[in-house]
Amino acid sequence: MITRETKDSFIFITQHEHATISGEFFVNLKKEFIPTEHFESLKFAIYQHDRAWIIPDSEPIWNDKLQKPYDFIEYPENIKLHFYKLGIEQVDQANSYAALICSMHYSSFFANSETEYGKSFYERETLRQKHLIQRLKIQTSTFLNYQLKILQLCDDLSLYACMNNPGVDKKNEHPLFRDGFNNSEFFHDNGEQRVSANYQDKNIIKFNSNLFEKPFEIKITFKKILKENIKNEGLLTAFTKQPWFYHNIKII
Repeated sequence: MITRETKDSFIFITQHEHATISGEFFVNLKKEFIPTEHFESLKFAIYQHDRAWIIPDSEPIWNDKLQKPYDFIEYPENIKLHFYKLGIEQVDQANSYAALICSMHYSSFFANSETEYGKSFYERETLRQKHLIQRLKIQTSTFLNYQLKILQLCDDLSLYACMNNPGVDKKNEHPLFRDGFNNSEFFHDNGEQRVSANYQDKNIIKFNSNLFEKPFEIKITFKKILKENIKNEGLLTAFTKQPWFYHNIKII
């Protein structure tokens, strides 16, 4: 779950919703960035890369230590990794090439993990990747790594839109994005500096490079739940009762 906190409420955006927005960024990228080989598999991987969160995000849980709902960063690692594994396996049932890219994406988070859960997950996914590469008869990892780079860019662009309050000033952005997007230099017009974004107003995000074929819109689905309701009813009841709302943002 992606969460944002306001003075009197919490904003909830599911990870699968965020992945769908990642997919919208992907299909609008300039054609020069998108390889035609395995296009549908890459598209499927991007749209589905966070389906691991569908079950846990359906019933958010409370972080007693921080006194707020768990988000995807703070979520208990052992539970999170169980669902990561399940999500990759679900993607594999539909498209093994996409599952390979998703596995590479997830395992990259734990390449230097110091926990037993993280180390075990990384080792298991590394073996999965070797098996899939052999089964799919992939000769080199260079192309796969480029596809992973595209997924990670689209992931970050969507996270920027979802994790920041609409209309936020650059200095008040989430710290992950104040200095631009990690490993995005290849996609910048000059090929040297990071791609960065900023809100022009509450409904427009502008990038410092020409990433897209043309301007387009994304729709963010969210729930806004009053802290008072969580206190009185409990998180799950308050979350379940609250309807979904929508916020449209133009990307230029």
